[in-house]
Amino acid sequence: MNETDLTVEGYKFNSLSDASAAKEEVKRIAYIEAHLNYKEPESVLTIYNKVIANRIFVTPIGYDFMKKIQKFLLESEGIDKDKISALPLSNMYTLEKNTDAVIELKPKIIPKKKRDELKDKLFISISLNVLLVIAIIAIFVVLRTASNPNILNYKTVLENRYAEWETELNEREKVIREKEHELKISNDE
Repeated sequence: MNETDLTVEGYKFNSLSDASAAKEEVKRIAYIEAHLNYKEPESVLTIYNKVIANRIFVTPIGYDFMKKIQKFLLESEGIDKDKISALPLSNMYTLEKNTDAVIELKPKIIPKKKRDELKDKLFISISLNVLLVIAIIAIFVVLRTASNPNILNYKTVLENRYAEWETELNEREKVIREKEHELKISNDE
């Protein structure tokens, strides 16, 4: 890992993951910049506020870009300054314990479309799991009640079969002995 891998747009990052995040932000900035219409400050304000709400940028490169847009909006006429969101920072810059500090944690806002997709996927997943559990229960019921030997009941089925054979042989032997007795045939001969 060399220094050029960690340097992006004049910032030197401490890890490759931070540097790659910054490189991704450079791509996002280029995309957003290509679609911004500075002649319509209201549309720029809308995009600016959406980017902040979704916390798309987390590196200084993204914050520099957002600060540039914020400055443009502040200098634009016809834009209500109260509608321009402040740039949220996710870092603390002092090591002192401050009892007056207010930390506001916002839940991550998931767009409705994505939320609906996640609900659909969750429903499908739960449905499939329920069907699989029902199928497994059905398999065990069939295996337990089947008359053919299987892995669950082979011992019982074989014992029953041998018991039937033994009973049948004992009955035949009894009939044979009765016939021998009638014919006065002895086993000693």
